[in-house]
Amino acid sequence: MEAKESRPQGFPELKNDTFLRAAWGEETDYTPVWCMRQAGRYLPEFRETRAAQDFFSTCRSPEACCELTLQPLRRFPLDAAIIFSDILVVPQWTLMTYMVEGGGSSTMSQAKRWLYQRPQASHQLLRILTDALVPYLVGQVAAGAQALQLFESHAGHLGPQLFSKFALPYIRDVSKRVKAGLQEAGLAPVPMPAEQSCLQPEICPFPQIIFAKDGHFALEELAQAGYEVVGLDWTVAPEKARERVGKTVTLQGNLDPCALYASEEEIGKLVQQMLNDFGPQRYIANLGHGLYPDMDPEHVGAFVDAVHKHSRLLRQN
Repeated sequence: MEAKESRPQGFPELKNDTFLRAAWGEETDYTPVWCMRQAGRYLPEFRETRAAQDFFSTCRSPEACCELTLQPLRRFPLDAAIIFSDILVVPQWTLMTYMVEGGGSSTMSQAKRWLYQRPQASHQLLRILTDALVPYLVGQVAAGAQALQLFESHAGHLGPQLFSKFALPYIRDVSKRVKAGLQEAGLAPVPMPAEQSCLQPEICPFPQIIFAKDGHFALEELAQAGYEVVGLDWTVAPEKARERVGKTVTLQGNLDPCALYASEEEIGKLVQQMLNDFGPQRYIANLGHGLYPDMDPEHVGAFVDAVHKHSRLLRQN
């Protein structure tokens, strides 16, 4: 299958499509790699840039967002850049969990209390958030994004029953409606069948990734939720995940972020084992969650370099 590059009119030619080709399920010469939170506080230049203005002013400044997006690419040969933003810009205190909880929590008990005591109000709020997210995501593509990742960061707090009732329907709905919105905007030329992901870039030029942290109990459902890529956290064995989701989606992940505290030599060994477990194709390398602020940038570089080095060797054998 020949890759078809899609981008809004007037944007420069894409120089590296390895990430997109892997997301579409095409063969690649090496495994593409990026890191969640790669534009983050572990970089001293990030902290320096962010110190110049408050968070929301940064998110609303195209110049500041561009600078923060490009900083990790100046250091590392990453295969994807994250457009610097945050879901905090949708409602000013992130999405449902923190809207109800009022802040961080180890149990999310107040948010879950809502689900049990106010199920109708919970669904109403989730529908409102979905209605806000869909045009936001379509707008990101119209502005130049070439792939989208949806997070369900607290899947593990929900468990199978609450996840199936309160998360999965909206995860499916976001994918379906974003694809429809891209088509209406003239960005996706061929209509997509309902509840079905696509494997051809000419049909779905902007792949979508779903990452549900600690949602190992719902891998099969996530693989059928309309996304081209399913991200895995570090608690999931890659070979078991592939057995469960089949070969119709690309997998992404899933090195334990704390592995980057190990020596660079040990990082290389862990990466090699991860690549062996995932296999050489239909795979995007990443951490099993985001980078932490106290991580050594040199070790991030060692992770990226090890993925490129060992994946090329794996494809030669």
